[in-house]
Amino acid sequence: MSLLFSLAIMSEDSSPNGSISEIPSAEVDTFGERLDGDLILPDHEAYEDARDVWNGLVDKRPAVIVRVRHPEDVAAGLEFAAKHDLELSIRGNAHHQAGSALVEDGLVIDLADLTAVDVDSDARRVTVGAGATAGAALERTLEHGLAFPTGSASVVGISGSTLAGGLGWMRRKHGAGFDALREVELVTADGTVRTVGPDGDPDLFWAICGAGANFGVVTELTFELYETPPVVPALGVFYPLDGAEAILEDFRELTAEAPDALSTMLLNTHVPPLPDVPEDLQGKPSIAIMGAYLGDSDDAPQVLDSYRSLGDPILDMSGEMPYMALHELGAEMFPDGHLYSQRSVFLDDLTDEHLELVRTGADDAPSPLDGIGLWPMGGAIGGSDHDTAAPWTDKEFLLVVEGQWVDPETTDQNLEWVRRCEREARDIGGEYAYPGYVGYEEQNDEDWAKLVYGESYDRLAELKATYDPDNRFRTNINVGPRS
Repeated sequence: MSLLFSLAIMSEDSSPNGSISEIPSAEVDTFGERLDGDLILPDHEAYEDARDVWNGLVDKRPAVIVRVRHPEDVAAGLEFAAKHDLELSIRGNAHHQAGSALVEDGLVIDLADLTAVDVDSDARRVTVGAGATAGAALERTLEHGLAFPTGSASVVGISGSTLAGGLGWMRRKHGAGFDALREVELVTADGTVRTVGPDGDPDLFWAICGAGANFGVVTELTFELYETPPVVPALGVFYPLDGAEAILEDFRELTAEAPDALSTMLLNTHVPPLPDVPEDLQGKPSIAIMGAYLGDSDDAPQVLDSYRSLGDPILDMSGEMPYMALHELGAEMFPDGHLYSQRSVFLDDLTDEHLELVRTGADDAPSPLDGIGLWPMGGAIGGSDHDTAAPWTDKEFLLVVEGQWVDPETTDQNLEWVRRCEREARDIGGEYAYPGYVGYEEQNDEDWAKLVYGESYDRLAELKATYDPDNRFRTNINVGPRS
């Protein structure tokens, strides 16, 4: 099968821009020869894997996928897409919900092979390839008793989660992922490979920290590392849902007094089907409280026991736990291939109305896997020595409406339930949204982008006009360039 024909068969529904089927096969051949990485076409054995993402709702068929080996491959892909006016997307680790890592009948720059993790324990720095997962990076750093803020699950990609914020199990102790970020290697729309940090291109670095997908392809990230034992005191307690009212009120009081060394998460959820969980408990509706304590180990029992004694638990997995196990638990509760839509709202205060929404909002949810969560913020979040484009770093809580289902026949009902709960949370006092939790449908809506980026939006639009004036990076929570 010729390259031209194998590309053309994907192009029956032409894109609004250029079409790969219109490109002479000789140009495609030349492009492929220019790459050190792989040019993956629809007949390639790696094609199905390369178009796979975590969210089972997403089923897009790109015309060509460029699996890069280095920044020069990225630059070549950007040049080829721009020359032929192809719709463009960037695939990091593909653990996201909105499907923006893929583009129908266009070109995908795939970072899956950029997985190197280089630890400098003396300098307390780690440099991570943009295709690496949080789990892979943490495994390397924890060998040295060090870690850095990542997302809360082992399977999330470093690049996507960090550029959105990177809220995980040490957020109150050491801040968000972008608070620990010290430098990135970035390929901008014109193909320039840049090293960007607070002392070099500070405006661009500000924009990347919170809105990075709009400004280029990050290929490498360097973080500060913090002392972190491989095993930490951890919370993992599940209470019956019928006692939720008192548990939620107590959680609010405990959180107000909690030390910064403790990062927790409360979920109206279900008991997960983990190997060590008795079958008769699996799937039971519950209020779960999970967390990690990174303070003085002598204080840990007193800090954690207050959360473990809010009632009679269905299940208590608390105790000394590998730091990695907390991240693996997140991956097991939200498995690959399920159908997802998650929306979020930041709160200044956790009101009675918000507690009531957490307690009862899932009562009429279409899926037994749907839930609502609360993430206490504060502590070190936003406390780094560089500014970020994120407008939400001073907020006290993040409320997340977590749609998860397996029956595609119920997709419309689940999407509507998530949308309704998010709007209710916003109506009773909340603003902004976490870029990683914006729902399945809202990626290219300008009003939604303004909601996510808040007062940073105008400055981002001006910088966009400098670094991406043609808006090549637009399959994201998109900021349009403003001249």
